[in-house]
Amino acid sequence: MDKLVQDLRVALRQLGRAPAFAAIIVVTLALGIGANTAIFSVMNAVMLRSLPVHDAGRLVYLHYGNQPRLSSQTGYDDTSLPENAFEALRKEHQVFSNLMAFVPLASKIGIRYGNDLQQAEADMVSGNFFSGLGVPAALGRTFTADDESKHTLNAVLSYSYWKSRFHTDPEVLGQTLYIKGVPFTIIGVAAPGFSGLERRITTAVWVPLQTRDDLKPWGNSIQDPEKLYGTPTWFCLMMIGRLQPGITEKQAISQIDPIFQNTVYSALGAPGKDEPKTGLYLTPARGIEGYNSDYKQPLYVLMAMVVLVLVIACTNVAMLLVARNSSRQREFSVRIALGGSRARIFRQLLTEGLLLVTAGGLLGWVFAIWSTRALASWSQMEASLAPDRVVLFFSLGISIVSAIFFGLAPLRAATNVPVGMVKSAAFSAQQDRSKARTSKGVVSLQISLCLVLLVTAGLLIRTLGNLSRANLGFRDS
Repeated sequence: MDKLVQDLRVALRQLGRAPAFAAIIVVTLALGIGANTAIFSVMNAVMLRSLPVHDAGRLVYLHYGNQPRLSSQTGYDDTSLPENAFEALRKEHQVFSNLMAFVPLASKIGIRYGNDLQQAEADMVSGNFFSGLGVPAALGRTFTADDESKHTLNAVLSYSYWKSRFHTDPEVLGQTLYIKGVPFTIIGVAAPGFSGLERRITTAVWVPLQTRDDLKPWGNSIQDPEKLYGTPTWFCLMMIGRLQPGITEKQAISQIDPIFQNTVYSALGAPGKDEPKTGLYLTPARGIEGYNSDYKQPLYVLMAMVVLVLVIACTNVAMLLVARNSSRQREFSVRIALGGSRARIFRQLLTEGLLLVTAGGLLGWVFAIWSTRALASWSQMEASLAPDRVVLFFSLGISIVSAIFFGLAPLRAATNVPVGMVKSAAFSAQQDRSKARTSKGVVSLQISLCLVLLVTAGLLIRTLGNLSRANLGFRDS
């Protein structure tokens, strides 16, 4: 431990003698590591992150293919199903231990508390929504089967909404919220970390499924003929199920797809001769539903690009370390001549490299947090893209790999110093001239790589600008 502390002190002193050199390396590594961490954080949030609920690995979303010709659909593409299908499928306890339904009242809806009217997201959910997902109440209680069957005017707040609007006041229980002018009694607050199942946005309030004409899903008005209950041809209700242990997705589909088809076509009539039959399929409840498939390929491409940026950044760092260690070979030769071991020099240089990588990784983490916030703001995505524990481990991993394969690569060559080097001034002068030429070549190569990166970045920005102004062929009206 004493030797480690000594190595750290010497390393800090050496880096302090060349602050500009240290700053360049730290910033270079920070940009490379930070860019990779930020993009992986987005990929993790959109594609990989599990829901913050109990045993999330067995949760699946229900989708359908081939919408029947005589039906209508409101929602996100193939995620909306008719309410009568939910009633039929929720009875299949051999497949699902719980099948939950949810649907937004509108994209944004007016929620009044006292005289304070604010816009927020409110969802209608089945009575087993919270218990089936495994989301406990942080305060009060969540819904029960009676809340759904009796269509009670009760409401559960999200923890973040309770914190931002009610300042975590426990006296909020029993208070009245007015949603579209309808009074709802607050009965509970959901556990922290859970913000609903909607795409891109966080849900503020949940209420049980309603039969009222003034509380139709998707912002439908009283004049619209479709109703959540009583319109089996309206595909509007989203579902998420928890598979029974040992049941695979393929086995589940083989059992529930015939039930779904019978339920749908009993209301619509048999499909036409050339009409493809509708059918169900399941997707794991990971990431952001819908976006995890839509943006899978672009995210992979973007991740490959930022990995290339990291490789170039670490290569630049390696060349900088080679150039700096070359200029210190006289120092290394003297230390070896005085009895110092090559292993001791290697350890010292290793400590310096690890310090640089650590500083670059920490600064890169800060850059990643700022970048993900900027990306979320730019995309108008309320769902969190912030780095989590998985992203932290990823960042640590690429930092360690960067240190080993790029930061530490030139250290061995730096310790390979001929002891007789100090005996001849002429030889030293010749070596200095040779190293000067090598250093100039390294600098030239670095400038070339930076120029290539600068030109590529400029072309990428120009391409994005052209895409944003491209005429897609749609009329404004």
